[in-house]
Amino acid sequence: MQEIKKMLSLPKMEYYRTHLSLINCILPVKMTPKEIEVLATFMSLEGDIASYRFGTSGRRIVMNTLGIAHAGLSNYLRSLTDKEFLSTTPEGITKILPILYPETHSQDYRFRLIKKKEEETYA
Repeated sequence: MQEIKKMLSLPKMEYYRTHLSLINCILPVKMTPKEIEVLATFMSLEGDIASYRFGTSGRRIVMNTLGIAHAGLSNYLRSLTDKEFLSTTPEGITKILPILYPETHSQDYRFRLIKKKEEETYA
């Protein structure tokens, strides 16, 4: 079997967006492309703001980066929460599902597709 390989070196934001796009195909509930973009932008926040990425400052950065209004961002966050990609701690802090995070500097993937034998059908 031929192995398909590709190595990408991406800027931070694109790293998270690509990671989420790749794993989206194996998640039981799918994210929309815009939800991936919103979540990737939150994941790319660094420094002190990363401690409270869903606070006012983090939301403002995401809205400015993506050019979306406050109401639009709230809709995406509600959808991501409904799909259980985001959760809220008892203290009221919004967190991203840990399995959605890639490794810090490099992430490897291994997928296997198996074609099922088609059953014969008789007319």
